[in-house]
Amino acid sequence: MRQVSIIVEKNEERVEPFVWINGKRDEFTLNVRLVGEGASFKLIGLFLGSGDHHLVFNTTIVHEAPRTKSLTTIRGVFRDTSSFSNDGVVRIQKGAKVADGFFSSKVLLFDNAKGRSVPSLEIDENELKAGHASTVGRPDPTLLFYLQSRGLSEKQAVELIVSGFFTPLLTFLPVKKTLAVKRKLGLTRYE
Repeated sequence: MRQVSIIVEKNEERVEPFVWINGKRDEFTLNVRLVGEGASFKLIGLFLGSGDHHLVFNTTIVHEAPRTKSLTTIRGVFRDTSSFSNDGVVRIQKGAKVADGFFSSKVLLFDNAKGRSVPSLEIDENELKAGHASTVGRPDPTLLFYLQSRGLSEKQAVELIVSGFFTPLLTFLPVKKTLAVKRKLGLTRYE
């Protein structure tokens, strides 16, 4: 298991992309503390698994100071018998007034892949904004049928769905990292 700890200081803005592609059996824990007023943190997680690869990716984001902001956005696509498990915690401590924390996880499953995502909020302050969203599911078969009825093979239809699934997250990344991530995920053919 790998653990990463990040501390975000006063008025500091951090954007951390995390890209994982078929890492066999991996387990990661990310702990982030927003310790300074006005600290901002964005986590952009992009995960692609196939074969029998398994990923456990847990996050804890702790707002300790006023006017802190966090956005955790995770998207994963898993095929074959691969699997994904995620526990995402946003904790807003007493004194972190006007904090803004949001956790979002979307996992798309193909074949016999399995996924689990459990978001949670732990709030000890009254003046704040916080939320979470999580979905785990399979692509709509009518969408696959529609794309194939327009001349795409099943493989091309799946690739197009996967490309569309990941593309919105790329807008959060710095421009320099976007192309490298697109290449790593195999998304450059749809530009």
